[in-house]
Amino acid sequence: MVFQTHGRRFLALLGAVLMASTLSCGRSEQLQNEITRRGEDVLATGSMATVMDSVPGDAILAGGDLSFAGATGGDYLGAGGKQAVTGRIHGSLRAAGGEVHVAAAVDRNTTIAGGTVELDSAAVIARNAYLIGGTVQVNGTVRGGLLASGGAIILNGVVGRDVEVAGGALHIGPHAQIAGNLRYRVPAGKVRIDPAARITGTVTALPVSTGWRLWHVLWILGFLVVGAVAVALFPRFMAEAAEILPQRPGRSALVGLGWAILVPIAICVAAITIIGLPLALLTAAVYVILVCLASIPFAVWLGQLLLGARARKGREGALVNFLVGGLLLLVVGIIPVVGGWVSLVAGVLGLGTILLQSQALREGQPV
Repeated sequence: MVFQTHGRRFLALLGAVLMASTLSCGRSEQLQNEITRRGEDVLATGSMATVMDSVPGDAILAGGDLSFAGATGGDYLGAGGKQAVTGRIHGSLRAAGGEVHVAAAVDRNTTIAGGTVELDSAAVIARNAYLIGGTVQVNGTVRGGLLASGGAIILNGVVGRDVEVAGGALHIGPHAQIAGNLRYRVPAGKVRIDPAARITGTVTALPVSTGWRLWHVLWILGFLVVGAVAVALFPRFMAEAAEILPQRPGRSALVGLGWAILVPIAICVAAITIIGLPLALLTAAVYVILVCLASIPFAVWLGQLLLGARARKGREGALVNFLVGGLLLLVVGIIPVVGGWVSLVAGVLGLGTILLQSQALREGQPV
């Protein structure tokens, strides 16, 4: 088996975080199109960012509608509402957005998270593909393994190794070719495998969890207790962080996204050296704490929104707002597929507001 269970969950989580952050950015103000070169790398931003030329290093695109049709010597990294990627990627492809369409040749791995994710029939992925979204469609060629998670997964292309699927529905089309095993965690009535599809390995249906488990209850209790303690200790900080959310959703998403992705990379780099190991351990501890607290400002803001004019001020008011918003967040979080997206949106946005508020306090200025 190419992908282990914990690896699948980690990749799904990472993809969801990327997706949540990108969708949140869509509400921010339109950016002026701009292309910046930093050494061999190219950064393109704007409401309609487009790169048609060859890039010696990495191509980094962020904005509303993104289009890439050149060639990169390194990786492609995209975050935007809608993305169309063609041409040649000599490194890996990593993208997040509302709609991501790939018709490129990628020499390494591909990791995509989006509302709609599609690998066109012209797409060729030389190694593995990790895809998560509301709808995931694979019509191209993946020479390595495929991991897909989402509301609906449609496979009608070629996969050179194992395929693992988790989602609400699975359709294997007549042109599908799987050289390895097929393992899926999908409700029995939502699986369709065309008789013309060719699957070399074994087909395994994994059990789908339908009930609550002990860890669900522990997670709910832990979130409410930790959140209540944090709000009781720092009511003003949490309330002001919650106020940032409706004012700067795009900025909060970008900060949360950058911190969630770049800090673990920095920790790994620092941990390699003996001198940097203590700093890596300290940073990892801070990172874990902030991730645990990330959804609290979102819950406070949600509670304020629900209570409206009845929302109170001060420590007691912040605590009530958190409990109301937190309970609603937990209820929505148990809904299959949708709940996961909502929880991760809350986490990324909340993390961004905490960091922005911390920076404002350090500088002694209001956000």
